[in-house]
Amino acid sequence: MNPSVAAVASAWLAMFAEVPPAAVPTARAAIAEMGRRCDNGWRAMMATWHEKTGLVYGCPPESVRACAGAVDGMFPWTAETGYGAGMSDCALVCGTALSGLVDRFAALGDDGSRADAAKVARGVLNLAKLHGVRGFVARGLCADDARTICSLSSRDQFTHWAHGLWRYCSSPMADPSLVAEYRTLVADVAAFMEERVTPERGWNFGLADGGEDPRGICTMWGPDLAPHEDARLPMIYAVAFMATGDVHWRELYEGLVDEALDRTLRIDGPDRAQFLSPLPCYSLYQANASLEILLAFERGNPTRREKIERAIRAFSGIAADKARRALREPDAAPPYGMCWDGELALAMLMAPGVPDADAAAPILARAVGNSDLAESGVIRAAHVMAAYWRWRAGVRKDASGAAR
Repeated sequence: MNPSVAAVASAWLAMFAEVPPAAVPTARAAIAEMGRRCDNGWRAMMATWHEKTGLVYGCPPESVRACAGAVDGMFPWTAETGYGAGMSDCALVCGTALSGLVDRFAALGDDGSRADAAKVARGVLNLAKLHGVRGFVARGLCADDARTICSLSSRDQFTHWAHGLWRYCSSPMADPSLVAEYRTLVADVAAFMEERVTPERGWNFGLADGGEDPRGICTMWGPDLAPHEDARLPMIYAVAFMATGDVHWRELYEGLVDEALDRTLRIDGPDRAQFLSPLPCYSLYQANASLEILLAFERGNPTRREKIERAIRAFSGIAADKARRALREPDAAPPYGMCWDGELALAMLMAPGVPDADAAAPILARAVGNSDLAESGVIRAAHVMAAYWRWRAGVRKDASGAAR
């Protein structure tokens, strides 16, 4: 049996079954049960998919509503009104789910993964298109008109939009028409960044309508970023170049990447302690999502690859430490995150061949088994599903020896 399969199965069986972990048929059954739970969660997620927008929501589509006060397809965020019902994290959830479907297809090669991924990819593309603000990635689209958005997005939404679509469009299952649309829209997003992320604006892309970001969550560059955020802007330019071949985006990338990597590696330097708290679990996952793209981009540059791999290992190591503490002290408050155990597992599994996948076994088993994913909500179901299939796809690659 593949050592990684044995490690995850043993962790699952030790936590959730009164059977001998060494029994091979039982281990295989444990892995199958984990997959069944993730698929149940995915089916529940797709029950909230909306034909008009192409998005998966955190509530039934008929309950998706913009906040009061929307004018000409846009409403402002305030602490009192929020982002609108079901519209707060569609880019994050759907981008994560799309990456998970890429791995599910890599593991199974099935038509179901292909069809669902095309549906979700269309929705993720729509987040940069239907509202009409060129290059802006919205958090979500109102289901009533498939157009109205909140004017406030965030660097995290842009990160998952770019990462999920990059993985989908790099997959052999990708629909060529969606890939062509992605090439146009990712260039629009890069152009939006070039125009908006400037010293005069404090390196902050601001609101869809050009106003100022009230939360400081749209800053993409500069001295105020933490290490887990420093690779986000070069990541956008990297995916734009990979999608279009336009050397302009490569030039912008080259002007940032070395500084970005040096700043990212503060997480592995003598002052790292100052960056560890607060450091939510989703930040570790997002850091490694952006670095995974840079790792693919820098395939031929061993100096940069060494720095990127070192950064990925640092964030994965922090995730492993958080996971060990949480598993050792199950009655204590868990580390902060939207889906903390799924996010930690993903952070430890990003960029195949860099972190040690076996180390993620206990937290992956806990993430899948800790709740009914069909009832847990879309944020949890998306992250746990993506973590499980990322691991399964890696197991298949390890077994076959094929390049990923």
